Amino acid sequence: MHEEFPDLSFDFTAKVSHLVKHAGMLPGLARLGCLFIVTAVESLSGRVLAILGKGHTRAEALAALAACRAAGISLRPSLLAFTPWTSAEDYFELLDFIEEENLADEVDPVQMAIRLLIPPGSALLGRPGLAPHLRELDQENFVHRWAHPDPRMDRLHEGALALVEEAAERGEDPALTFARLRALAAEVLEMPDRAGSALAGLSPGRARPPRLTESWFC
Repeated sequence: MHEEFPDLSFDFTAKVSHLVKHAGMLPGLARLGCLFIVTAVESLSGRVLAILGKGHTRAEALAALAACRAAGISLRPSLLAFTPWTSAEDYFELLDFIEEENLADEVDPVQMAIRLLIPPGSALLGRPGLAPHLRELDQENFVHRWAHPDPRMDRLHEGALALVEEAAERGEDPALTFARLRALAAEVLEMPDRAGSALAGLSPGRARPPRLTESWFC
């Protein structure tokens, strides 16, 4: 197929666990024209991953990233930054992950403002750990509302969502947006020592990995 269509490229979505299990196939997929893979990392917290039933660990997410990069394929992790169980430290851990692994151009900033949706019939409704956080059913949007036990996290969600929407409208460099998100989180979560970011200093003319033409996440 590659010889017949040398200019054909593609991307696909796969689970973290599948990327780890079939890492040996990645170089071949790269030769066939695979440019990037979307995978639902969602969180690096073992507790959050277990509650969501993701079927992978933090270590496996890092292994999948390393395998894709070794094969020459860009990995685009999707994230779920706000759940009832996500702590302030968990949020900064995601920001650290993006910065330390040079993912500013492979994660859409809006993902640091994504809030868990719980529609009627969700498997999460049967989890005893969810009940204390549930609020009313929003009939119009067909979701159950929930509140975080730390009110600062709900305030951060509101601020982060407004920040990324404004930044996207202006076409802001995502590296700068992530730096601004870190500063916002440090202020709202009262953790001033976590405010600094090296991302603000990245060159606007840097080479960018391939991506979809519109922000997309799973």
